[in-house]
This record gives sequence, structure tokens and C-alpha cells, in this order.
Amino acid sequence: MKKFLIVLASAAMTLSAAAQTLPLTESSTSDVQGRFRAGLTVPIGKSVNVQWSEQLRLGDNFGSVEKVVSSLGVDYKPLPFLKLGAEYCFVNEHDAVEGWDIRHRLNLDVAGSYRAGRVKLSLRERVRLRFRSDSVNRFEKPDPFVTLRSRVKAAYDIRHSRWEPYAYAELYVTLNAPAPVGNFKTDAFSHDNYINRVRLAVGTEYKIDKRNRLDFYYMVHFNREFRARYKAGSGDMKEWSLAKQCNHVFGIDYNFKL
Repeated sequence: MKKFLIVLASAAMTLSAAAQTLPLTESSTSDVQGRFRAGLTVPIGKSVNVQWSEQLRLGDNFGSVEKVVSSLGVDYKPLPFLKLGAEYCFVNEHDAVEGWDIRHRLNLDVAGSYRAGRVKLSLRERVRLRFRSDSVNRFEKPDPFVTLRSRVKAAYDIRHSRWEPYAYAELYVTLNAPAPVGNFKTDAFSHDNYINRVRLAVGTEYKIDKRNRLDFYYMVHFNREFRARYKAGSGDMKEWSLAKQCNHVFGIDYNFKL
């Protein structure tokens, strides 16, 4: 009996290992997208601003609405070179398979800046928490999904001009991505974090007057997302995939400051 149990346990471990080493399937897509945003900034004293904005995001080569994002945030500037911020976003998101769904986001920011002549350099660290409104398997999708976004930006203040060109690079790193397992009912849960997005952008702000400002930009996104899928009944892994996407994004932002 003891030998039978040992053989049975060995076979179970072998099957689990086989499931865990399913071949990784990869897919690559590209898209041209648009983003249009209107915002309002309300100063509260000298160091605090309250911000509200509405954004429309288009995908499928400008052929469909991808997201509608409503945001409300506040930022605080305790020092001339330091800014702290918090923002809540209500997201109506469209998926080709699942249709429309609601997501909630919370952004927490710390940003530092340094001016060298007419060049302004800044570093922003943002922790983003994305909450789902549906029930999910934590081995497949974390809830909330936590990402660290690190952005380095350089802007140039042109003398006697309303235009201010800029460029930045941003790196997204997952903080709680689930690791793949052979069977989610029997294997221990763990994390396997990775770089899931690189964003490069160039643009320019145009100061219409003291209260009105426009921002024109182009961004390219290099997205990566690992996905594990499991059979609901047995718990065995049925899919292990990597979806890669390159998005070209053209955007216009308008902001009014009271």
C-alpha cells in the first residue's frame, strides 16, 4: 500500500509538472488609437489643486470607442520641486469578447522636478491600482491589479513662445501578477512580476492664455501581457499565452484653470 501511494504521488507530481510546462503561445497585434481629453483645474490655495477630466479613447484604427474615463484628483506641492497626487478614475471599458464593463482605478503619485536653464527635468513614480467589477480567479487575474509606473520627462521652455515641446519615457512593472501553476486547486499561489509596458512619447503644450492650455502628443506603446487560463472543473491549466501589442496613439488634451 505504501509503495502504491508513493507511485500515485509521483504520478500526480509528474502530471502537475507537465501541465505547468504547457508551451507558451504568442500573439502580436498593432493598432492606431486616439485620445481626446478635457479637464478643469481648481486651485485651492497656493499649493493644492483639484482636477476633474473626461477622456474618450478610440481604438481599432480610430474605428471604435475603447474607453471612456472620468477622473477626479488632487495634487499637493509641499516644495517647489516636489508634488504629491492622488486620483480616482471611473472607467467604462470595451472588450471585443466581453463587451462593456466597468473598472475603477486609483493612482498615487510622487513627482520631483529640476530646472537646468530652459530645460525642465522631472521624474514621476506612480502606483496604479485597478479594481474590477466582476468576480475573477486570482490565479488568472489579480484584483486589484497593481502596477508601478516610472516616468522620466524633459520639457523645453522656448523663450517668448507659447509652445513648450517635451518628450518622455515611461516603464510599467507589475507588482502582483500571478505566477502560472499546473493546477490552481492544488498548487500554491505566488507572484511572477514582469515589465508589461514601455511607453515613449513626444508632444508639445500650447498656452492659449493664463487659463487655457492645449497639449498635442504622439505615443507608442509596447504592451506585453502573460495570461494563464484554467479549467473550472479540474483546475488544470488549459492555456499559457503572451499577448504583445504595439499601439500608436495620437492625442489632444484641453485644460482650463480657474
